[in-house]
Amino acid sequence: MSEQKEKVFCGNAKIITTQYGDLTKISFNRDDLRALTNNLKNDWVNAVIKKKQNPVEGKPTHYLEIDFWQPKEGSNQPANLNSSEDDDDLLPF
Repeated sequence: MSEQKEKVFCGNAKIITTQYGDLTKISFNRDDLRALTNNLKNDWVNAVIKKKQNPVEGKPTHYLEIDFWQPKEGSNQPANLNSSEDDDDLLPF
């Protein structure tokens, strides 16, 4: 059975509304950047933006957590499967 890693948090985010629509503003401090670099695997790290359960007005509404998910050995799924890709991104034209 795979070993469960401890949760690692690495930044915060906030949705801001601009004349161009909603943007997600992400902020990192030195410790956040250190957490990211310490968890690089093959020069790559994945993070998930999650909404805070009790957001406070004017404060960050989201946080980032390092994603340690790995496909199981022998899995038929591609290693770089990204569920956030739009179908249009997969078209060759």
